[in-house]
Amino acid sequence: MKRIYIISDGTGQSALNVMKATLLQFEDPQVKFTIYAMVDKLEKLKAILEHARLDNGFVAFTTVLSEFRNTIKEFCNANNMAHCDILGPPLDSMESFLCKKSLESPGLLRKVDEKYFQRIDAVEFTLSHDDGRILEGLNEADIIVLGLSRTSKTPTSFFLAQQGFKVANIPLVPELPIPEEVFKVDSNKVVCLIMDPEVLQKVRTVRLRHYKTQSKYNDMRKIFEEVEFVYELIRKNRRWHIVDTTNKSIEESAREIIHSVFGRDMEL
Repeated sequence: MKRIYIISDGTGQSALNVMKATLLQFEDPQVKFTIYAMVDKLEKLKAILEHARLDNGFVAFTTVLSEFRNTIKEFCNANNMAHCDILGPPLDSMESFLCKKSLESPGLLRKVDEKYFQRIDAVEFTLSHDDGRILEGLNEADIIVLGLSRTSKTPTSFFLAQQGFKVANIPLVPELPIPEEVFKVDSNKVVCLIMDPEVLQKVRTVRLRHYKTQSKYNDMRKIFEEVEFVYELIRKNRRWHIVDTTNKSIEESAREIIHSVFGRDMEL
């Protein structure tokens, strides 16, 4: 069993995510992670590196301090250890691009600031406006998600909320009228989620098995009617957006929604 040492002056989550994404490309990689977070002393760093050397481990690191990065690279090179500087190359490239020296200030990503509270507010708003439970304050939403059952309305909405967007999601049911409040807000905020009927049927069938109930919920004819209902809504409301969530991750769908409503050029 090989071991990957993750060293960070933050939580180490970024390095962990990168390593996990990389390992997906290898069949049964047989590795374990050892994570050292909030590393803020050179003595502590050198002790960790010694442990990694004895384990013959791979060292992945995210630290904004050039002194720490150089120490890790020098140690690994001297001891013929595999390593990966995840944050250093982007920092160097950005310094060249911006013609500025980086702040080298650990913890800025975790800093409690206005954007942090903005995300908290967004999550609270999205929670209270999930699945059409509350329609009051709909005009305060940054994005209004409409969608058929099992098209990933709720998880996509909460992913967007974590990015700081206030999202209201409302189920689309052909037999029920769409709340009038939806037609009173800025049409550009409205996004309809759609999914390939065959894929939607499979998703709903799994759902029915889970609840062990008899229903026409996964009837293909009914699903086709629901999908056509959504397309008819779009034809009638030309400024509404439509996003196909078929076989897409939550992140992909969220990104497409953001691009649809706000365009591709957004300031941080």
